[in-house]
Amino acid sequence: MRTNLIHLYVDEVLKFRKALNLTSISQADLFYSRFIQPSITLGRWMPTQGRMLDIGSGMGIPGIPLLISKPELTGVLVERRKKRAEFLRHIVRKLKLDAEVYDADASALPPLHADVCVARAVTDQSLLLEMCSIHVNPGAIAVFPVPQGDGFVEAEGWMALQQHLIELGGGGETTVQQVCCYQYHKPEEGAGGFT
Repeated sequence: MRTNLIHLYVDEVLKFRKALNLTSISQADLFYSRFIQPSITLGRWMPTQGRMLDIGSGMGIPGIPLLISKPELTGVLVERRKKRAEFLRHIVRKLKLDAEVYDADASALPPLHADVCVARAVTDQSLLLEMCSIHVNPGAIAVFPVPQGDGFVEAEGWMALQQHLIELGGGGETTVQQVCCYQYHKPEEGAGGFT
């Protein structure tokens, strides 16, 4: 992995964290264990190349660490807050990442033709899968960290693939993160229901 780019990214987040209200975390090691490690771990269930859509990218989590750890991916970072989108553009330029940044609501954008969809702090999987549907190619996958104990949800065109529990450590504590993976199969015209 390109560790120097991870360090540069963390330095930039911590540098702008107060001005842009990115995070309350001020220590690099804690930022790494809370955000970088879980983001990179999502890559286990993602392809090594293609277009990755990060909806609600915020400060770039999980998208930026995934783009650093999987340099063959092309990123599409969507963040409706303009200041945070500008921060993401700054990061993409500074780290020379292959990514586009959109400062708009995902539902207002034309199809983005992604092969994988990610997001952080997922509270409503159904809504997020619906947002992803207009932006993904047939066969695309969605990889979401979800609250522990949440199961799969039904969403038109999406099929549940895998569910994982992963242990994350850092700062003397271990936490468990749940990850849900889905695959998109474009619904047939006139067909209803869930797959």
